[in-house]
Amino acid sequence: MEQWIEAREMREGTYAVVMHRTQRTTHHLVVYSATFPARMGLSDADGRRLVEAAVGLLADRGDEVEHDLDLDWMAHSDADFLAGLRERLVGSATI
Repeated sequence: MEQWIEAREMREGTYAVVMHRTQRTTHHLVVYSATFPARMGLSDADGRRLVEAAVGLLADRGDEVEHDLDLDWMAHSDADFLAGLRERLVGSATI
């Protein structure tokens, strides 16, 4: 399945995201707190990469990717989210 995700920083911790999967393009607004990367144990993680990995994780799990996403809330409400996101980021070539 063809998929690409592009995140653009609007301001610190806020990203506009375009995701294209197969024949569908969707737009999302993703936010996270300044402490979110450190709580993940990835204080040096690139914000754009972090957001793209989070949206990709949700899409690959088959979850409906909401228009507005709060990564802090996702980590609080979904026990597997942080582990999956951390695995994606650590497994990638660039953090």
